[in-house]
Formats: sequence, structure tokens, C-alpha cells
Amino acid sequence: MKRLCLLRHAKSDWSDPSNDDFSRCLNARGYAAADFMASYIARSPYRPDAVLCSTAKRARETFAPLANLLGKDVPVQYRDELYHAMPDAMLDEIHSAPASATTLLVVAHNPGLVLLAMALAEDPDEEIAVRVANGVPTGGFIVFEFDVDSWKDVAEGCGRTIFFGRPRDLMAKT
Repeated sequence: MKRLCLLRHAKSDWSDPSNDDFSRCLNARGYAAADFMASYIARSPYRPDAVLCSTAKRARETFAPLANLLGKDVPVQYRDELYHAMPDAMLDEIHSAPASATTLLVVAHNPGLVLLAMALAEDPDEEIAVRVANGVPTGGFIVFEFDVDSWKDVAEGCGRTIFFGRPRDLMAKT
């Protein structure tokens, strides 16, 4: 079995119009959400043993606190191909994940992330499906399980959605 976690980057800063999209950093709310989600994910049953992260600044900054908690034993690949990737490109990256990884985290962007999440679920939990279809907010975290032995076998329509959380909802529970 393989477990795939999708994390949308946290809230980015739009205050400097001279920054291009790729170079935008997180804003104060985004940094707070990234710190919270890092702690949440590191303590959860969804702790990754491999990571694929977009090279965009806001994605790297979202992942940075979790990278510190995971330590150097978890392999991380920063991939240009995940910047504004659509589902087929994201699946290509997932297919190249380390074979030894059981739980893979992908840190990326909408709209591709929400489109991938909607496409992956074979028989999605109706409540989760509706929430995902309404959008994956910044910092949103979705987890799927696949009854496969290889990342190459992860495909649209073969995953089971087991978790969807938004930072503000998860923060309210703590």
C-alpha cells in the first residue's frame, strides 16, 4: 500500500507587485499556517518518508518548517515540474518517487493540486469530495491511500481519500 499526501502551499504575500509569481514568499498568516501544518503533519499518522516539493519560493517556505522536523533522513526532491503543474505532470512526478517510500508528500499549487485530488479518488468520501471540489485552500492537506506496491501504479480513480484538513479548522481543534 502507498499513501500520498498533497499539501497546497500556505498563504503568499502579494504586497510587492514587483515580485514575479514564482518568487512570492509567504505572508505572516502563511508562515503561521506553515509552522502549524508542519507540527501537525510530523505528529500525524501521515508523516512522510519522502517529499516532492515545487521550487517556487512559497512552496519551499511552506515545507521548510516540516523539513526541520523530519530531519535529513527523509529524502526531498525540489522539482521545477511541480510549479503550476496540472494533474498529468504531477502524476509523472509521483511515478518517479523513491520506491522505498510508503508515504509521499507533494507540496504544490492550485489549480493542478485540486484537480489531481478530485481525479485520484476512486470512491471518495462524499463529504471530503464536496469539500475538495469547493477548493483546496492555502495550507490545505489531503491524504489518499492506494492499494498498489509501486508509485508507478498510482493512477486517476484508484485512490481512497482518507483525510482532508484546512489549517484554520485543524487549529480550531487544538
